[in-house]
Amino acid sequence: MENNQTPAHDESVNQAALGTTSDGKNARAQTPEEYRKKLELRKLEIDVAKGELDLDNLYSKADQAFADGAFVYNFFEGVNEKSVSACINTLAKWSRLAPKANITLILNTPGGLVKEGLALYDYLTILKMAGHYLTVVALGRAASMGSILLQAGDRRLIGPNAFVLLHEVSAGTSGKVSEMEESVEFTSRLQDKLLKILASKSKLTVRQIKSRWKKTDYWLDADETVLDGLADRVLGTDPTDADYVRFAYPLKKKSETDDGNE
Repeated sequence: MENNQTPAHDESVNQAALGTTSDGKNARAQTPEEYRKKLELRKLEIDVAKGELDLDNLYSKADQAFADGAFVYNFFEGVNEKSVSACINTLAKWSRLAPKANITLILNTPGGLVKEGLALYDYLTILKMAGHYLTVVALGRAASMGSILLQAGDRRLIGPNAFVLLHEVSAGTSGKVSEMEESVEFTSRLQDKLLKILASKSKLTVRQIKSRWKKTDYWLDADETVLDGLADRVLGTDPTDADYVRFAYPLKKKSETDDGNE
């Protein structure tokens, strides 16, 4: 095999391997194994330094996001174990990196599983208890469990062309009569949970909600949603509303910044 290395390069390699210095003085000769371990240790030191730099960059980006209020999570899918787990994992990471940061959750969901939806609702409640201010924005549709998640917000906004869907909990049963009775009873308990949340956050009573959604899908447009107290206002009715979607809280107006007011 042809050797393309120059004599000077060969000499430098030999010096490194033998432990000689550039001035020609001999140090203790290194074996090939010792030289290999030395290179591996140096590579490990470089990897550790790179990891520390990456971690510093991560925290720096989190600090900048916190300063800009850019903690916005888009929930544009059905409510299921996978989507809820992904959402909670991300929000938990934000909470650790930026305690008490303002968070915006944007919903466009057809709804889905009740127990998983309640798990996310409870986690959002925990975030608020930990000092996070939560804005929930409904775009497109906040259907079924989406209507429940909308109620988790400290501030609830709905797009002018969005809809909210309220309906009874649906469940399939099979097996023995006693088993089906147990399933129906548990479904009723789940429905009572949803009714309690909706009634406590809106102007509607449990009886009114029951009468409206019985055996049908009860769709509300944006104005009806606000009128019934299921949202605080229609998105776009305030000049700063765009900031709720782009950021977790409105940017200070220039006049406020100049005056030094909050």
